[in-house]
Amino acid sequence: MTTLNIIGPGRVGLTLGALLVRKGLCALQDVLSAEFVTAEAAVAFIGSGRAVRKLADMRPAALWLLTPPDGAIASMASALAATGNVRAGDVLFHCSGAQAASILSPLVACGAKLASVHPLKSFAEPERALESFAGTWCTVEGDAAALALLRPLFAQLGARVAQIDPAGKTLYHAASVLVCNDLTALMESGLRAYESAGLDRATAQSMMEPLVRETLDNVFALGTVRALTGPVARGDAAVVSRQLAALTALDPRLAEAYRALNAVALDLARAQGRAPIAALDAVAAALRGADRKE
Repeated sequence: MTTLNIIGPGRVGLTLGALLVRKGLCALQDVLSAEFVTAEAAVAFIGSGRAVRKLADMRPAALWLLTPPDGAIASMASALAATGNVRAGDVLFHCSGAQAASILSPLVACGAKLASVHPLKSFAEPERALESFAGTWCTVEGDAAALALLRPLFAQLGARVAQIDPAGKTLYHAASVLVCNDLTALMESGLRAYESAGLDRATAQSMMEPLVRETLDNVFALGTVRALTGPVARGDAAVVSRQLAALTALDPRLAEAYRALNAVALDLARAQGRAPIAALDAVAAALRGADRKE
């Protein structure tokens, strides 16, 4: 089995480390975290390995999984290179969706092979992520020698692997934030509006669930253009104006989110070609806030 070290065992690191070990693909050696208690908890969760207190205590390993916060990756790579514990041919990879593998470049002098593997998945709870990881898309880039090891490993975890151009990673990650993290924020925005309309939060969440799930099913079955419904799709500018006014009174931030999202919805409505052009132009004027006082 490939020997494995983990630095920065957050939810992603915990999940991937546990998968690699429990599938019999890697033998975990050492785990390092900013807090020793966190490293100990990671070892307990994964079920093998040892927690260490500093980089210099980590033994050489054929594979290094680096999952600290994005802002700490570069400095960690420099500090790790200085330990002399990384050997020529060792593979080191991080899991940032926003950073390229080249952020690990201080380790090139050690002869290491570098890569990035970003699982396009929500890791809210490692136990749930373990159960549902199979089928997860992972974008990869980096040294060919590193990917020659990592691609088969992730395939054996049930992942689907796609190559990405490192130059596009910032936009790729922004897209992922929009459809994952901001979707969560959008659900919270809807809950706040429902509550202000007089519904208790638990009831509102129960009401939302079938609507949200059906919408997602339609998006993936029909595409975004055909899946769009509602006042913008109908060209109902009067409803849009009233809703904007109500949201502005509740929380101007929600109103601005409504404007921005429905500007995109208007693009979809125009592509649908169902509502009259004049009606859609009126919606556009409402979204611009043509009647707002400066």
